[in-house]
Amino acid sequence: MKKIQYLISGIALFSSVSCMNTESPSTEVAVDPYDVTTLTIRGNGDDNVAVDNGNNGAVSEDDMNAEAGTLTAGEWNDLNNWKFWQSLMQKKNFSEYQEEWQFFPSQRYSVRVTDAMGQPVMDCAVELVGNNKSKLWKAKTNNSGIAELWAQPFSIDKNLNNEIIISYKGKKHQLKSPQTIIEGINNFELKETTTMPDNRADVMFVVDATGSMEDEIAYLKKELEDVVAQVKTEQPALSLQIGSVFYRDEGDKYVTRSSALSADTDATINFINNQSADGGGDYPEAVDAALDEAISQQGWSASARTRIVFLMLDAPPHHDAKSIESIQKSIAKAAEKGVKLIPIASSGIDKKTELLMRFFSLTTNGSYVFMTDHSGVGNGHVEPTVGEYRVEYLNELLARIITESTQPATQLVE
Repeated sequence: MKKIQYLISGIALFSSVSCMNTESPSTEVAVDPYDVTTLTIRGNGDDNVAVDNGNNGAVSEDDMNAEAGTLTAGEWNDLNNWKFWQSLMQKKNFSEYQEEWQFFPSQRYSVRVTDAMGQPVMDCAVELVGNNKSKLWKAKTNNSGIAELWAQPFSIDKNLNNEIIISYKGKKHQLKSPQTIIEGINNFELKETTTMPDNRADVMFVVDATGSMEDEIAYLKKELEDVVAQVKTEQPALSLQIGSVFYRDEGDKYVTRSSALSADTDATINFINNQSADGGGDYPEAVDAALDEAISQQGWSASARTRIVFLMLDAPPHHDAKSIESIQKSIAKAAEKGVKLIPIASSGIDKKTELLMRFFSLTTNGSYVFMTDHSGVGNGHVEPTVGEYRVEYLNELLARIITESTQPATQLVE
């Protein structure tokens, strides 16, 4: 393995790591140097400069001998840190990204659906309707019984007089004059008998396969194989369907190439192992085509504990009207189907792309995952504009997300 030097808030890290005290950034706390899960870091949102770890993105001998448990990453949930997100949107640069991408996720309605025993109702269809009966947003409840609804997230104009429709087993329930998240969560109790959705998880791995992703893909093959093995070991009764989409750009050998969602996980793993990175050239890639393939062209389960798209990329989509409109349609369709988008930001992601990825996760009830430099793989990664986060091995992080998403739970929203 490579010896890499990192600089985090003035602390030089070599083979050992230190835990930051957020009250006093210069304070170091000794931790197990081989346990990356003990490393906690506060994001540095103003730093747009990636750290150079010296290999310039080339596939080294280490990359060729890739093993699971190498890539490192962090996770941030803007839904659970709403005040932080609102504060961020007050900053000029970040506010302007909303206009640039035509994403305005500000008027948020959270709905928690429970049964008569106070237990969360999972996979329940919920809809935000305008005063003129216009359908504003559709979603499904997650493992906490919570659905996230948005009033015109693709427009700066907002509809203030809305209502929420909760549909369960053919019955519709109306929640008039709901409150926005600033006022609190909208709680709704179903009186009828409820049942758990099928013990099933649908997971799609969508991967940027252009040339700059060569190093990450070399490791990703082993990481994803291990993720599937971990989930099956943790939950042997879970019916796991996985699929994958690899994408490049217009003019390349292909735009999208996919393996359909299937319970034959070996087939998908074999598909992933046969993929390689090539093409690209310009910075933007065909993210819009990849999302359409993953969301609209797959056989997502009608009943499931969770549905997830992990989107691993190091470049933004094209910024033309057609691409943006396609992306908006895919995001809305994902929310309606109960598919959460969880971007995995790799080396090369800039601040503008970071914010777009967080728009994706916000509007689909997901979270934002970002690679870190602690593995020494790939080019340096821009520090995300987030609060304190924990560094984890990517394979363990993804397995945790899948496992947690299938278990009934409670969720705290700030």
